[in-house]
Amino acid sequence: MANNSSNGDYQTTTKPPPTPSPLRFSKFFQPNLRILVTGGAGFIGSHLVDKLMENEKNEVIVADNYFTGSKDNLRKWIGHPRFELIRHDVTETLLVEVDQIYHLACPASPIFYKYNPVKQRRYFAGLIGVRSCYDEGKRVAETLMFDYHRQHGIGNMLLSSLQTWSG
Repeated sequence: MANNSSNGDYQTTTKPPPTPSPLRFSKFFQPNLRILVTGGAGFIGSHLVDKLMENEKNEVIVADNYFTGSKDNLRKWIGHPRFELIRHDVTETLLVEVDQIYHLACPASPIFYKYNPVKQRRYFAGLIGVRSCYDEGKRVAETLMFDYHRQHGIGNMLLSSLQTWSG
């Protein structure tokens, strides 16, 4: 749509500025994000880190205790100015300011969560069984995530191998 205006002997035509990319208005487009990936040294976490680091505006922080992950999975990012690696157990408090959190710190394999079930669960909920530590840890994480969404109005997404929820 062009505007024509007449000013004496000559006419000028002005065009509106081009419309911005639809990505600008997408809820997934957020420039300059600080992103925390817990469990980022694991198989899935390290691949997520690779994808997040492709965006040159992302700054990625990985917190991992290497219980099931390996620093070798992140070797190519160590020393990069937009990457930080913290050896940390997520059962302890970690204070960082970030825009997004991808919480992958949970040994999902029975071999690992049966090895140290106490580390996976901080309270007793009356459920006893081989998978109880995994099930309860997952349930608590989901509950906290949705409570945080309700209290602060922050969007979240829960991805699981069995189900996907978003709010």
